[in-house]
Amino acid sequence: MLSNLSNRVSTLLPDPFQAVLRELDREFPWTEGANGYVARKVAPMSVWQDGSFVYAEVDVPGIALEDLDVTIENGKLTITGQRKSVERPKEFLHEERFFGKFERTVALAEWVDPNSIEAELHDGVLSLKLSKKPEAERQKITINYAKGTAEKLPEPPVE
Repeated sequence: MLSNLSNRVSTLLPDPFQAVLRELDREFPWTEGANGYVARKVAPMSVWQDGSFVYAEVDVPGIALEDLDVTIENGKLTITGQRKSVERPKEFLHEERFFGKFERTVALAEWVDPNSIEAELHDGVLSLKLSKKPEAERQKITINYAKGTAEKLPEPPVE
């Protein structure tokens, strides 16, 4: 009975996550593959940071070095590439791999130095390393211990 009620409620009240997924379908380029599979034209990316650098890795298997391009313009890092299609025999039965162009654009924070990018392609992974500007690096602030009566800071102005 509970599952029957759940089915009735789900038909009356649409799932909000389905609306989000439909919106994502409109925003990102997708292509229909054989047998109803959906292949994404966007290369998967991981981004992380430490105290001095921002790192990114993008999966680009089967893409030749000359078919990759990394640019920085107006505070945005853009990675474009193209996996060229190969001749298939007429008896070819199934394809889920994407062939063609892709593009990834990531907005950079103002604390990333756009002149410091290093890029390397190894085993189908494009690795990027960007330096942080020195003023963006974490700084330890020394706290002094005041003995006796503490000197008070001036009061903020009242409007």
